[in-house]
Amino acid sequence: MKKRYFAIPCLSVVILFVYLHLNWNTLNLSQVYLPERGVTYLTEKVMRYGTIFVPSVCAHPNKSRIYLKHAHKVYNLGDEVEVQIDLYDMLGNRKMTGGDFLRVWMENPERAASVSGRVADLYNGSYTALLKAVWPGNATIKAFIATRREEIVLDYMILQKHYSLWTIFAEFRANNLKDSTKCSISQGNSLKTNEWCNFTNENNGYSYYCRKSKIKQLTCDRWSHSYSENRIAAPLNNTERNILGLSVIDPKPDILQTSVKVSVRRASNDMELPAPRTPCNKLPTVMTWQRTSPNGYFLQNKWHSLLCTNTLPRTTDAYRRCLKGRTLWLHGDSTSSQFKGALHSILHFPSHTDGHVPTTDTDVTHNFSISWHAHELPFYNGARRYDRSTHQGQNVMMDRLPNTTKDIVVLYMYVHFTLVHPDVFRRHVQRLVPSAKNLLARAPNVTLAVRGPHAFFRPMHGLLSYWGLLYTNIWHEAFASLQHKIVYLDFWDLTMAKTSRDFHPAEDTVKEMVHTMMSLMCFRK
Repeated sequence: MKKRYFAIPCLSVVILFVYLHLNWNTLNLSQVYLPERGVTYLTEKVMRYGTIFVPSVCAHPNKSRIYLKHAHKVYNLGDEVEVQIDLYDMLGNRKMTGGDFLRVWMENPERAASVSGRVADLYNGSYTALLKAVWPGNATIKAFIATRREEIVLDYMILQKHYSLWTIFAEFRANNLKDSTKCSISQGNSLKTNEWCNFTNENNGYSYYCRKSKIKQLTCDRWSHSYSENRIAAPLNNTERNILGLSVIDPKPDILQTSVKVSVRRASNDMELPAPRTPCNKLPTVMTWQRTSPNGYFLQNKWHSLLCTNTLPRTTDAYRRCLKGRTLWLHGDSTSSQFKGALHSILHFPSHTDGHVPTTDTDVTHNFSISWHAHELPFYNGARRYDRSTHQGQNVMMDRLPNTTKDIVVLYMYVHFTLVHPDVFRRHVQRLVPSAKNLLARAPNVTLAVRGPHAFFRPMHGLLSYWGLLYTNIWHEAFASLQHKIVYLDFWDLTMAKTSRDFHPAEDTVKEMVHTMMSLMCFRK
């Protein structure tokens, strides 16, 4: 068994070597990685060729090292600091391929300061990172192996074969009868399509299928609830479990043991980096889509944008004035529900949130509402059974808004889609575009935003922050024609600089994200 298992990866390596050898002169590395923002990811084309699934050849934090590219350790405020990271495996052998997802940041805990770095893959086991010196004083640069190439490729291979890492179930009910069946966004290659219930129409036009119940009385129209098993459902051998388990363990051991210490001196009499001149609510929307990195930094636990100046007071009254006469639509998943919770805390009015049940809360006294609704399936509700009406496509919500609306709409999908093939996310995002165009054309007073992915340290059972790199690109491609009308809420650098182990950011981080959102969208003309 062991010999056969290791023979397959070796054959994959031979095939990949032959391919690269024959196509090296025509291979466009700019198509393999995304250099504009400075953060890189493997394309699906590269992932399909596989890799060697042996834990001992994965990047190891104790063997790998980070060091300055240039000798001097003293920098001026505003300078760029360049470091290099060389990865080694558990046996101390130099890694010769790229594709590992590294997270690099600079911090000063005494000042509650941090800033993320732009990481570039050199395709040979080495990575460079550029960091901006944004506060005077001392700083330490650290690197973290967020996700290994081997895990990313294995994750993708599972999605190619099984369509989803976790399993969603449909529950059918009639009289005293009850039964559950597995669901999928695809019927696969099955020729027996009559074994499936096609719930695409019920899922607002997004592909969704569930196996028919073997109980005759429980026909497809008896679908009543959905739930999920929040664990990897695909059959795995021990080696594959070990590979996928690398990003579930405590993240601390995967921070490189070596770090870089630098000193930043202030320029002339400037104690801090000068703030941008443009107020955030006057920043042209197209500028919010620019992939400038870093686009901000933390100082005294407050987020400071490098694109604009936040002129919105952090007060209950300012938020109320912004929302007066409007509904703020925060549809999506539990990480958008966190935004709703943070706003309730700031605005001091009660929330009636109940898990994934759709909720619209209204402050009658101050005349505004905040709405949360779970996005369409695939959505992994966990063990609790939720009514089939729980989920709603965000395109449906936009189509229902009147022409006179002055509401603020934040489009957002992310965490649940990291469990399905990237093509599924691409299709769902693309379906939002016509509705967004129509809404902007017929409702001139609406304010529309797209919220991009955020980063996190460690997932639960296969959820990878890594896919946020690819999904950012998908949002940008799909909404390219609307970037002059829609605000892009870019929280990648913010959450790269402020570490969060779970895919739910910490409460103080969420409040900084919310205030950044409000500063960009409130009183925008």
